[in-house]
Amino acid sequence: MCDTGYSIRDLVSDLRSLKRQGLDDDAMVREAPDLVKRLVLMKHNWLRSSMCVPNAERGASAATYRLHEEPDHSLALFVVTWLPGDETPPHDHGTWAVIAGLDGHETNHWWRRIDDGSVPGYARVARAGQERIDPSRIVALPRPSIHSLHNDSDAVSVTLHLYGINVDFAERWKYDPNGHTLAPYPFGGTLAATQ
Repeated sequence: MCDTGYSIRDLVSDLRSLKRQGLDDDAMVREAPDLVKRLVLMKHNWLRSSMCVPNAERGASAATYRLHEEPDHSLALFVVTWLPGDETPPHDHGTWAVIAGLDGHETNHWWRRIDDGSVPGYARVARAGQERIDPSRIVALPRPSIHSLHNDSDAVSVTLHLYGINVDFAERWKYDPNGHTLAPYPFGGTLAATQ
């Protein structure tokens, strides 16, 4: 008998079940990493080589492959592939998130907001730590988290991103630590995965 293991369909089913139980965002971000870990351990069954290729021909090196998204845009699951040196600005997601390494590694930089948020368009952020994301490490981000990602390796980095809601449908911000500003930050341009 062949054990097919944990699948994207299983993950989605388990996440839907948690939502039906009425778990709030904080509870989802506590429960989801263990489920995501099960999916990462079975990546040989669902991760396609085509998902591990950065998308340089579109003018940006990162490629984003949508694996699942509910009709209401919740439970959005993506594979994100980066070239060496790629990085994001500090940003939040407007929702909870879980990021797991699939291949290669990158660094997650934590940031904290140090102003009171009372001035529109103004934000002061400071670094608050870092951790490596690789196939042995999953990072959970509660709704208010601010972070940035940097592929500081010499190889392509491939990660799995789970969001409580697709961030293109959430109020999401990027922060400029030098200019002390914040602005909307769309995720943008996802490609559907072929399975």
